[in-house]
Amino acid sequence: MPPEGGLAGLRGRGRRGPSGLGRRPYSDLGAPSHRPGEDSALRLPAWPPPLETFEQVYQPLQREHEKYQEPVQQSEKILSESHSEDLEKAKISQTCLERNAKQVAERLGMAQEEIQRLTDELKRKEKEQSKLDSALEKAQLEIKKLKENLTKLQENDSVDLQKAKEHNQRLDEEILALRNRVRSLDSEKKMLGEVVEKLKGEIHESQENKQLGNHSPGKTVDTKQREQPPSSEEKLKYQQQEDVQKLRQNLHRLQVLCCSAEKELQYERGKNLDLKQHNSLLQEENIKIKVELKQAQQKFLDSTKMCSSLTAEWKHCQQKIRELELEVQAQSIKSQNNLQEKLDQEKSKVADAEAKILDLQQKLEQAHKVCLSDTCALGKKQLEERIKEALENEAKTKQQYQEEQQNRKLLDQNVNELQKQVSILQDKGNQLEITTSQQQSRIQEQEAQLKQLEDEKRKSDEHLKSNQELSEKLSGLQQEKEVLREKYGQLLKQFDVHVRNYNEKHQHHKAKLRRVKDRLVHEVELRDKKIEKLEHEIRILHQEKEKDKAFRDQVIAQNDILLLEKRKLLEQFLDQEQLTHSNKCVISSVENRVFLLDQENKQLREISLRLTQHVGFLKRIIKSMQIYEEKETINDVPELEVWSKILPLSSSSFSGRGLVQSVRNLQELEERKSEEAIANLEVPQVSLGFTEF
Repeated sequence: MPPEGGLAGLRGRGRRGPSGLGRRPYSDLGAPSHRPGEDSALRLPAWPPPLETFEQVYQPLQREHEKYQEPVQQSEKILSESHSEDLEKAKISQTCLERNAKQVAERLGMAQEEIQRLTDELKRKEKEQSKLDSALEKAQLEIKKLKENLTKLQENDSVDLQKAKEHNQRLDEEILALRNRVRSLDSEKKMLGEVVEKLKGEIHESQENKQLGNHSPGKTVDTKQREQPPSSEEKLKYQQQEDVQKLRQNLHRLQVLCCSAEKELQYERGKNLDLKQHNSLLQEENIKIKVELKQAQQKFLDSTKMCSSLTAEWKHCQQKIRELELEVQAQSIKSQNNLQEKLDQEKSKVADAEAKILDLQQKLEQAHKVCLSDTCALGKKQLEERIKEALENEAKTKQQYQEEQQNRKLLDQNVNELQKQVSILQDKGNQLEITTSQQQSRIQEQEAQLKQLEDEKRKSDEHLKSNQELSEKLSGLQQEKEVLREKYGQLLKQFDVHVRNYNEKHQHHKAKLRRVKDRLVHEVELRDKKIEKLEHEIRILHQEKEKDKAFRDQVIAQNDILLLEKRKLLEQFLDQEQLTHSNKCVISSVENRVFLLDQENKQLREISLRLTQHVGFLKRIIKSMQIYEEKETINDVPELEVWSKILPLSSSSFSGRGLVQSVRNLQELEERKSEEAIANLEVPQVSLGFTEF
């Protein structure tokens, strides 16, 4: 291989090293400079180059390697602890969400049971309503029958009255025919007829007043009833409209919440895709897991708010139902009080009418008695006068006496007939009084039955209205229940899918973490082996290691301070989860610190890789030196030829002085890099201190 090819290969290896160490030619790596004018004997003692130069180069590299290895391990421990804490938080939040889902399911079951109970009550009320309807129909039929009986009785009464009038007219005609004979009876008959007509007029007026009184209260009650329902119906309609509006608002809220849940699901899907794309880096995965935990916490808060809003709405509905029941009870109490007052008024009116009827009956009896006594006295007087006239006229005309006797017989017959007719009329009057009393009692009973039926009808109407309203509300609630069931089923399905995806991701993350841990363990073992090999060669560096230990102690103390600060911040984060506004600042500061630590870890890894490359390069140089020493003992070959074979380089670019200078330059560069690394470590610590304040 020509010397130029060897230089190119060494330069290519040097470019992979940190911060341009390999950009210089191999001639500057500390080899002794070659002058063309000097003798070979003079140049040979400078070769091989002393081991002290390689040790001086190797010592800072080893120091930096050990410096950067410990913060890498500490950062890995911190990341593993934070990841485990995040996983525990995720598990806790998942258990809380499952508990909340169970509680929501139990509440829905309770709501379903209450709805079933309400439906059963409605069915019972419908059955009772059907029974009331059948009873109302029966009562209506009975009322119709009673009305027909009343009409028949009224017709019979009118027929009887007409017959009585005709009979009275006949009696009047007969009395007019007998006026010439019985003038005193005519005057008394007229008086009796006038009295009878007056009594009949009063009876008719009383009956008409009763009928009007019976009809007018019903009309007033009907008018009041007609006037009362519209106000209650309007109130019920207004309340129903308010309930419908509130239900619509609740539906709109549920729709908005569903839309927000769908948007959140879409957002989560996008994040899941991002997680699949960026699964290679553990740090980004941890950040995304934290974001998902935050979203789960927000969802948990939203679910708690939803549950609280549903419970508040349920309580509000229960309060409304109680208020409606109280209003219905108050209205029923008022209606009952009004009906009782009306009944008391009607009872007082009926008592007054009964007193008037009793007075009229007493007057009729007294009039009948007076009429009978007067008729008897007048008959006796007339007979005595006639007897006197007959005795006076006996002597005059016997024929007239016989005629008078015949007339007397006829008059006696007529008187007997009149007495019979009067007795018949009295019997009919008594029967009419009995029938009127019976009719009055029947009318009162019918009025009471009518009032009861009207009350039952009102109650049935109110029950019908309330049942209709309850059925409408139940239908609305059932529809809402079905909608809520569908939404709840969809939410449960989405929740199951989300939980499955989360579990799969969690398992995938666990597997990746295990793989990464295995890789890290393997790499650590390899590094430990390399360190053990290097420790055999670096026993001379114990003095410098003590300085390194002091520096390490400082770094460890700073790392411990940072860990304590991080723990304090984590405790504050756990304590201040309820305060959402303060959480954002703390989380952002922690994420910035984690991001800075991640960047530092990346830099440390790159530096460690570069250091391993330099160590390998130095090992090769040491091996080449060892091979050269062995070959010196075996063969007496000129040193220049041996080195030209081992390291074929051109004479122009290879010299001993260049090697010494290159070694010095390397030392200076390593010192600069160590100072820059210390400055870089101090700068994040200062920035973290500002973020804590």
